[in-house]
Amino acid sequence: MEPTAPLTPVVVDLALVNRSPAEVLLHDHTSFWQPPQVWVGGGRSCRAAVRDAARRWWELSDPRVAESVGTPWSRTPEITRHSGVERRLLLVLLPPGAPRPHTGPAVTPASWWPITRLLAGDVITRPAELPAFLDGYLNGWLPDGQHALNW
Repeated sequence: MEPTAPLTPVVVDLALVNRSPAEVLLHDHTSFWQPPQVWVGGGRSCRAAVRDAARRWWELSDPRVAESVGTPWSRTPEITRHSGVERRLLLVLLPPGAPRPHTGPAVTPASWWPITRLLAGDVITRPAELPAFLDGYLNGWLPDGQHALNW
């Protein structure tokens, strides 16, 4: 049985990742690019909410959620404005051979970004460590489990 989310609401950044070529679908927020977000009510599984969103947004019949999870490493003034809200970053892996979706839930433009361009600093992302998190997961040097990220 999957653990449930804390009783406080959770915002999950849901990154759709293509392994070959290594790229991620992000939404334009004018000054930065970010994965779409899912609000998870208290007591609900984050993974179940992510799977439901991936099925709805990208028509993935059996979305695979990675075992590495990004969580905030500190409470910054920006985050404390939303007291009582936790954050997570979960990766959904696009199945091999599946067509790449070009949209998501938001009305903002979306684009596929090569991980190499993110690592080179060509793109500002939120969370800031998204490129390293993706690279670590895809290249196998980031173990499964929770990892602290700077939101």
